[in-house]
Amino acid sequence: MVEIGQRAPDFELTDTAGNPVKLSDFRGKPVALFFFPMAFTGVCERQLSTHQQRLSEFQALGAQIIAISADQSASQREFASHCGVNSFPILSDARHKVIQAYGVYRETGPVNERATFIIDKNGTIVYKFIEESPGNWQGVDVELEQLRKL
Repeated sequence: MVEIGQRAPDFELTDTAGNPVKLSDFRGKPVALFFFPMAFTGVCERQLSTHQQRLSEFQALGAQIIAISADQSASQREFASHCGVNSFPILSDARHKVIQAYGVYRETGPVNERATFIIDKNGTIVYKFIEESPGNWQGVDVELEQLRKL
């Protein structure tokens, strides 16, 4: 499990268009990385939609948003369209490697926890939050607050 102050594990996953995306592609800018448990569920829809709706606030801070779930890219593509998300990568971790590297793998229920990591421009984790339940979501205000501190 990764902790605050550690270098964020780099990864390469496929986005909804089938393109490879690496975390290290965004070195030099802060990243709001979040894991969502499952496409086509209410809280996940709200989480993705809210990030899209408030995208300009993240952009004003120079931050990149990245979303990850264990869903297949085809499902994520439809889900992104359903949520109106078209401005940040949604990545498929169907093999659970990144989910495990970040310590958000679940033994039962959804494959992964709902979790947020803020990564500074040098690739260091400066904020980490794992929801008590995958059905909870703290919203984007805390993410934006953490990004403002950088």
